[in-house]
Amino acid sequence: MKITKLNNAVEVSDIDLHNDDECIELGKLVAQECVVFVNDSVSEDRLYDIHSNWGDMSSPPVLKYAMQNKPEDEHWSFVHKMNKNITDKMNSSRSGIARISFEKTDDGEPTGAFPNGKLGWHCDQQALYETQRVIGLMSLYGSENSQTSFLCTAEMYDKLNKEDKTMIDELVCVSAWDGEMARGLDTKQLEVLRYHMVPMDGIEQPLKQETATGVNGIKYPSHSFSHFKGMSKEDSLKYRDHLWSLLNKPEYIYTHDWKDGQIMFMDQNITLHARPTNIEDGDNRTMLRCISHVNKLFKNQDPLGYVTIDGRKISHNEFAEMANEQRLRDFDRERL
Repeated sequence: MKITKLNNAVEVSDIDLHNDDECIELGKLVAQECVVFVNDSVSEDRLYDIHSNWGDMSSPPVLKYAMQNKPEDEHWSFVHKMNKNITDKMNSSRSGIARISFEKTDDGEPTGAFPNGKLGWHCDQQALYETQRVIGLMSLYGSENSQTSFLCTAEMYDKLNKEDKTMIDELVCVSAWDGEMARGLDTKQLEVLRYHMVPMDGIEQPLKQETATGVNGIKYPSHSFSHFKGMSKEDSLKYRDHLWSLLNKPEYIYTHDWKDGQIMFMDQNITLHARPTNIEDGDNRTMLRCISHVNKLFKNQDPLGYVTIDGRKISHNEFAEMANEQRLRDFDRERL
């Protein structure tokens, strides 16, 4: 396996993606380097198997709960409908895997997540604190002339002055859904995204986070940000703007120009990504996304299984029940 340095990323070549041992080393590299490009592709099943060998597949707790409910439960019907569109196209019902596509069913429904528009800076399950998660994003077809940008925060964190580093190490982010990441997204897809990203307002997570290999950085609250715990809204927004001024620099950002048959692997704890390309009706750009933990590669990396609200750790099951009650109230209001 040959490793070449890119701009705040690395490229891997001379790797056999059908060799489990080589892919194990690849997974460890992703955990360390955060953004890894492989100019090669595999079948959808094989990408899923690679991630499964790295760790448990990752699925948002509220959407997982919604899919376990009966499809006739009207308040979650939009989740079932979108999932059916995606899984019918993929012939798969496995967790942690999805298509990103504007392609549509015969009824005009999108067959992939994030079908239209640009996507602002974000990471998977933005509000939920967890052990390291990683994404494999593979271009299937129609990817020419599109881009994805990646921003790993590790180098910025290392260069912080003592005052900022002390501040960051102590801060806790409090989330509130705002939909800013994907304005213009199909209405029901945006609602699904809400339950993927920030299912309930008030979720807390530390600003400073790290990878399974101990690389420190921050999970920058790029959207759906309410405030830092114990800090006023005004002061929180000012400090967040200060952090962005430190982060938003060319040396920290790698922008990939896609060609079909390539894979970008990326950390989700201290790394953001964005889609600067505006995907419009008629585009056939279709990507495959897998999300997993890395707990089969590293000790003490099993999924945490809880959400923190107002300092209290709430199990995923209890949290999903809370979100379900909220969704029922919202559904009742929608029908008025």
